[in-house]
Amino acid sequence: MINKKKIKQQGLWIDDLLFRVSLDDMILYLDSEPFEEFSLENLIKKWQTIKDTLKNMGFFGVLDYPEVVENKIVVAKGLPPKPPVPEKIEFFEKVLYILKKEKPEIIEIEETKREDLREAYQTIICAEKDEPIGKWYPSIPGIPGTNVFGESIEPPKVEKTSSWIFGKNLYIDENNFIRAKEAGVILIENNKIEIYPEYTIKGDVDFSVGNVNFIGKKLIIKGDIKFGFKVKAKGDIELEGGTENKVLIDVEGNFKCNGIIRGENTKLKVKGTAELKGVEYAKLEIEGDLVIDSYLIFSDTYVMGDILATSGKGIIYGGSVKCSGNIEVKILGNESQTPTQILAGYKANIIESYLKCIQKEILFKESLKKLKVGLELGEKLKKEGRLTKEKENILEKIKDQFQKYLDELDKIRAAITDLKKQITVFKNKIIKVLEVIYPGVTVGITDKTYTVSEEKRGPLVFYLEASLIQIKKGK
Repeated sequence: MINKKKIKQQGLWIDDLLFRVSLDDMILYLDSEPFEEFSLENLIKKWQTIKDTLKNMGFFGVLDYPEVVENKIVVAKGLPPKPPVPEKIEFFEKVLYILKKEKPEIIEIEETKREDLREAYQTIICAEKDEPIGKWYPSIPGIPGTNVFGESIEPPKVEKTSSWIFGKNLYIDENNFIRAKEAGVILIENNKIEIYPEYTIKGDVDFSVGNVNFIGKKLIIKGDIKFGFKVKAKGDIELEGGTENKVLIDVEGNFKCNGIIRGENTKLKVKGTAELKGVEYAKLEIEGDLVIDSYLIFSDTYVMGDILATSGKGIIYGGSVKCSGNIEVKILGNESQTPTQILAGYKANIIESYLKCIQKEILFKESLKKLKVGLELGEKLKKEGRLTKEKENILEKIKDQFQKYLDELDKIRAAITDLKKQITVFKNKIIKVLEVIYPGVTVGITDKTYTVSEEKRGPLVFYLEASLIQIKKGK
């Protein structure tokens, strides 16, 4: 048996060879320093006996054959403990982007490059629902080792675990991916990562924020959207301020603005309902209803739902306002008789297709009329025998063209009939004016229009009857 204390102090004699143990008890080696070739040769001659003796004594890690390690002839090696693998978190690109603390200074550069900076300086970074933002690698405990005396060696303790804290809107799936429970803004504060479905931008959307691509329930912007910036949202937006020119707002939910949407090159697209205080010169595309508190002036507006401008000033004038539903407004036009077009029951794809078909019908009818004159003249000359062979060929081509135009005209008329049926659905829509409508306003329902020539006091209802715009007193 092994007498560890004695071997550590005096070494171990086997035959005429002395063996010693390293200070860490991890190797047993021949006491022959410096290394001499004859010592190895002598050991090899007796190796089988020595190996059996070491194993019988209970030494661990006896080698099958001696090895020379760092100028020592080693006959047994312990097994070092395997260190633990600490917990690790690997973040994906979006989070790494947020973790970058330094940004290049914003400098004054030409306008073509400023657009790129608006995109490059994004600070609002979002994740979709269930989108992975990183991966968690749990700690792996170490494995104990064994020294040459057969004693267990405990591995080092696990290093400090990750300092990251995950918020309630994050979870780790079965494959250890860190995912968002809800769509929202990724925010890092004091080593805590959280997803915020509702998020507030406390100031303006400018170069300090960059273009915004929001995903979540609701985005609140306390300031304005500055010149040239884009705000896109999968969710609702509430804008406390207004916009400068050349702004794009694209909202897949509802949109509310307590300021003024302004600018000839500003565009607002909303899939839900839009509630706006005021609009000046902007272009609007609203798939739901549009509610105006103060005014809608000089705009290019298309609304697939209803338009309601009955609170506040409730004024609409200038530009073109087209609505698939009903329109109710306090004041239409102004005392300056500004040209204003306002249409209800207007389904853009149907009405525009219908008007194009009507135009095509007119063109084809005119072309057929001209071809018919040519045909009649050609047939007359043919009967009189005054057509050359070349002119007879021309006459045949005119006949072919005439037939093609007839066939095309039949198709156009069939399309017109179908579109008329679709338009019928929208003919019951109305335009209601509560207070006054001024001259210069053209009101329309589906494809029929009427231009007001004198000031009329409300409440009035414009409706369609017998293919004409009619007016009656409202309630």
